[in-house]
Amino acid sequence: MRFLLLRASVSCSKWKGSCRLDEQILFVSAGMLAPKKRDHLLARQQLYLNYGALTLTTLLKRNGYVPVLIHGSHSKPEQFVDSLREQRRLPTSHPVMLSIPSFFALEWAQKFCRYLKKLFPDTKIVAGGRWVVGPDPNWLKQKIPEIDLTSTGLAEKLICDVIDPALWSSLDYRDGAAVDLSGQGELPPYPLDHALVDNFRLFQPSIDISRGCGMGCVFCEERAIPLSKLRSPAMVAQHLSEVINQYGSKDIRPYFQASLFLPNPRWARQLSHEIQEHNCAVSWRCETRVDCMTSETIELLARSGLKVVDLGMETASPQQMLLMKKTKDPDKYLQRASVAIRDFAANGILVKINILLYAGETKATVAETTSWLRENKAYIKGVSVGPVLAFGSPKPASPLIAELESLGARAVDPESAATTGITELHLSNEIDAKSAEEISLSLSRMMMDQRDYYDLKSFSYYPRDYTYENFIRDAQKSNPASLPFKSTMHEIRHS
Repeated sequence: MRFLLLRASVSCSKWKGSCRLDEQILFVSAGMLAPKKRDHLLARQQLYLNYGALTLTTLLKRNGYVPVLIHGSHSKPEQFVDSLREQRRLPTSHPVMLSIPSFFALEWAQKFCRYLKKLFPDTKIVAGGRWVVGPDPNWLKQKIPEIDLTSTGLAEKLICDVIDPALWSSLDYRDGAAVDLSGQGELPPYPLDHALVDNFRLFQPSIDISRGCGMGCVFCEERAIPLSKLRSPAMVAQHLSEVINQYGSKDIRPYFQASLFLPNPRWARQLSHEIQEHNCAVSWRCETRVDCMTSETIELLARSGLKVVDLGMETASPQQMLLMKKTKDPDKYLQRASVAIRDFAANGILVKINILLYAGETKATVAETTSWLRENKAYIKGVSVGPVLAFGSPKPASPLIAELESLGARAVDPESAATTGITELHLSNEIDAKSAEEISLSLSRMMMDQRDYYDLKSFSYYPRDYTYENFIRDAQKSNPASLPFKSTMHEIRHS
């Protein structure tokens, strides 16, 4: 989920209504009561930097305010609020700025708001989150009535007003939510200030590269959002240098944030040059498609420090590719995927493949994907596998659910869109939700052992001080039936 990005043109005066610069503004990234997929100790160790909310705090800091961003992670909401009170971050005269990064964080946000208002009934809560708030703010207010203001659309020209309730009456509203009508906007010309994150040294940093995608995949939230221009290599290198200074070390592994990282050889060559010029070489990670980078580009990116790539392949079944609108030419897609993973591996880049079990899935289509993965296992470090889900309240989710149902899927609980915003699906008459979970685990274990899993997770998501020894200890305490990798018994003996 992406909390909305800002432009540098925004500026705030020292006084706006009742708002002062010297009073801390509390941003909370809603946590989750349980991990998104399977609940085990290894999953609960993961940290997800809310880089969108951090963009907002960075903008406020650059305008003289004193913001802080604290992540709920897997804490209990009530204990989280109590800890904020013990740290004297609560009560606060400013609204509490709550970012809800996904529907998986909704229940946590509900409990957080309920308890916060119980202790501090006069404290105002502003909720944002592009994918959760934006599609149906009225539904969200029904789910969390303690929220005083929802903000949707782009927040770049709203943030200095949103933090001050005295100015709320001057905002533009749509469906009961404050909305920025200025359009998609550009990436800010400055790096994220990671020091604004509580315990920021535990998190791996992020570098904004581009926004949007627009490739039209049915399941994707950004299918119709145009891909923006890549940030210039010179600015990427400058931002890397500044982030290195924030951490005081080159021992960081930034994620180049772009839903579709689409550099050409010229851009990649210039990036390699700029990183050398700025003396800011670090290992980094990105996400892209399997069919959009040339061999030359991959080689040049490797020189620039690319060490892990997340590839949104989704499936190796021609039928499923067409159903999800991943490509119009499955044979060419598979051919390019095979070439790409070999190019990445040849250049020392670890490949993680994302697989999506989709509506209309059958034993035959799963077999096609399984066969391709097995044939190419030597070039793949690991996989992330799971079934398609429909996100959103009934109003925005209905078109996608209808599309999936037309392909043979059906909702596990037809009321779940209204209650949780997450609709799980039986994918077909052959593969129900339980079977899809079993297939997901089977494919994951076929492709990864515990070292593969740790290497991929620790590169970006585990706390920076979480060692392999810590990992093995927690794996031993976890239910082996829930772990998505093949374990080596001499290292992992479950209690």
